[in-house]
Amino acid sequence: MRDRTSHLTRSLHAISHSSNDAIVSINAQGIIQTWNPAAERIFQFSEAEAVGRPLDLIIPKRFQEGHDAGVKRAAGGGPFHVIGKTVELAGLRRNGEEFPLELSLSTWDAEGERFFAGIIRDISERKKSEAAMLESEARFRSITETANDAIISADGRGRVISWNRAAEEMFGHTALEVQGKSLSLIVPERFRAHHEAGMQRVAGGGERHVIGKTVELFGLHKDGNEFPIELSLSTWQLDGGAYFCGIIRDISERKKSEAALEKSKEKLKAKAMKLKSAHKELHEKNSQLEALSNKLAKYLSRQVYDSIFHGKRDVKIESYRKKLTVFFSDIHNFAELTDRVESEVLTKLLNRYLNEMSKIAIEYGGTIDKYIGDAIMIFFGDPDSLGEREDATACVKMAIAMQEKLSELQREWEVLGLGMPLEVRMGINTGYCTVGNFGSEERLDYTIVGSQVNLASRLEGAARENHILISEETYGLIKEHIFCEKKEKIKVKGMAYPVQTYEVIGLYEELKKQRERLKKELTGFRLQIDFDKLSYADKLAAREILEKALCHLGVEEMALYM
Repeated sequence: MRDRTSHLTRSLHAISHSSNDAIVSINAQGIIQTWNPAAERIFQFSEAEAVGRPLDLIIPKRFQEGHDAGVKRAAGGGPFHVIGKTVELAGLRRNGEEFPLELSLSTWDAEGERFFAGIIRDISERKKSEAAMLESEARFRSITETANDAIISADGRGRVISWNRAAEEMFGHTALEVQGKSLSLIVPERFRAHHEAGMQRVAGGGERHVIGKTVELFGLHKDGNEFPIELSLSTWQLDGGAYFCGIIRDISERKKSEAALEKSKEKLKAKAMKLKSAHKELHEKNSQLEALSNKLAKYLSRQVYDSIFHGKRDVKIESYRKKLTVFFSDIHNFAELTDRVESEVLTKLLNRYLNEMSKIAIEYGGTIDKYIGDAIMIFFGDPDSLGEREDATACVKMAIAMQEKLSELQREWEVLGLGMPLEVRMGINTGYCTVGNFGSEERLDYTIVGSQVNLASRLEGAARENHILISEETYGLIKEHIFCEKKEKIKVKGMAYPVQTYEVIGLYEELKKQRERLKKELTGFRLQIDFDKLSYADKLAAREILEKALCHLGVEEMALYM
């Protein structure tokens, strides 16, 4: 007997320790007696921490009073409400988290004392799955009940399982009337045998002729009338059985329309021939308009052209105030050049110069306002703007790029033997201008006017040859990216105070590269300049020293371009 008891004890211990469910026992006072590894994992208390403590340890506070009362009632010989049953309750983990559990409870007497044992299963995942299923079912019901198409599902024998509101309206039968009945109820008599054979074939694993396809059939209304339908059918297997779901659309109106369209086909064919002829004529007209449009684009800036032809701007007399960055440039001594060079050659040179400058302006997003002989007027900020700071920076970068391009053009002028250097002055200002369409109802000119435009022109006139002179307003917007030297103030007609000017030296990143190139040595020659530490006065002194050095080197002419 003792060996058998020992064997049973070891067996129970092995079962308890290998179980995936928590197995917990308590005495009549609710004190934990045993606590298996699964209980440790589920409740996060070790066996040493749990045994000897009240079971309230794993019961949410709001349920503890009811639990204690139940234990006392059962221990005192009262009725057992949950003994021998499986119930769902809430448990409490060590970290304070509540979770759903399933409890199977048993009781026994030993040596005159009452004990209870519970097999506890964490059903958190099951509850999540159930909640997801309920949500999915609710979503499905919501979709089916609000759908305009009939949605019907049936089992493998063709008996109706679900029947939505649209199906009621389409076939005249209520869901209650058709529940559990054969789908043949809505199939016309002449198609029923074929329908039932198809259901049996698919349910038995045979060939699927219409599953996964959309087909046109006929349906039967409760009143006996047939009508055309469009059916999309799907099937699935569940618990060894086949199920079907059909989405059905009443296409009566579509069929009427198709019949009407068929009758008018010949008329449409005749009209199609006329349209083909008209299309050809229209294509020719469009080609002419496109050619004309391309020619017109040559007389407008890209931004203005796009704005008008894409419908962003009305072609009417209107203007508005806007902060713009304005650019002026002209060729120094151009009037003298016109006296020296034949008009044909001069025209070719001027067009070459204006073409290259315009390409750069377009690349940087500038609006080319006009050409006045050799002078160019460009502005940034209308009709498109990237922001005041960005517009000003783009304008100055454009001017620097133009200077670089001028070096190439200068070599072309030298090859032609013009005998005069290509020297261009540039002026830039930022301020509020009046921009828009000016002129008459018959002819408009999109341009800008105002004192800030005049200031940009004045800055260009005050600039040194091959240099860029900008206003203080522009300098404030671009100084983070572009290095400038502060120059003298200039007086401008119409302005109460002199205007502070700055001369553009170059982009900081490019200047840094240039400085790195200066850090070189030759035999008998060494030059190192720290530009950041040179004051304006020191720069003038350094220039004088370099000019003297050039004289000693026998290349005095280079000093002219320093």
